[in-house]
Amino acid sequence: MTLRGPGRPRTLSRDRIVAEARRIADEEGLGALTVRRVAQRLGTGQASLYRHITDRGALLGLLADDVAARLPRPADGVDDARERLTRHWLAAHDHFLRHPWAARIIADGEHLAHGADDFAGAALDALETAGLSPDDAPRAYRALWNLLLGHILNTHPLGHTRTPPPPAPDERSDFAWALRRLLDGVLGAGDVRN
Repeated sequence: MTLRGPGRPRTLSRDRIVAEARRIADEEGLGALTVRRVAQRLGTGQASLYRHITDRGALLGLLADDVAARLPRPADGVDDARERLTRHWLAAHDHFLRHPWAARIIADGEHLAHGADDFAGAALDALETAGLSPDDAPRAYRALWNLLLGHILNTHPLGHTRTPPPPAPDERSDFAWALRRLLDGVLGAGDVRN
């Protein structure tokens, strides 16, 4: 076991860099995230970070993968397939609300988030358990994923041309409403082709 002496910085690692970058993005927004800012918060120089990452783009890719890897697993102990799907996607929505900048990185498609593989696999399994065919489950997954990202990314108020505008819906309840309607349509039509 190696003990740090007083004043010696902790060992720099890719995990520490990503964790600090996530904190900066959560606290200050993605615009504030630079390699220089991460280095400052870690108490080191930029050159030290470049031993672990190549540039800001690589850092964004690592962040997307980190947030995707932390996407929730389906709820245990829920027998009803539709309720299990609802809870799983609501938990994913809540996860992205805690890190709204991540949806933009993932939606842009420039950075692959392999960390989402477990989430996707679990969601596909749940869709098949709910009665969808192996051909229809991926289509339903894409529709649910687009709904999720659309709700996180679209902050434009509804009814902007009406006078007076309707009250803005609670983000989670609005997503829950849309999610349930989509699941009703998809699961109710699980045997329909094309």
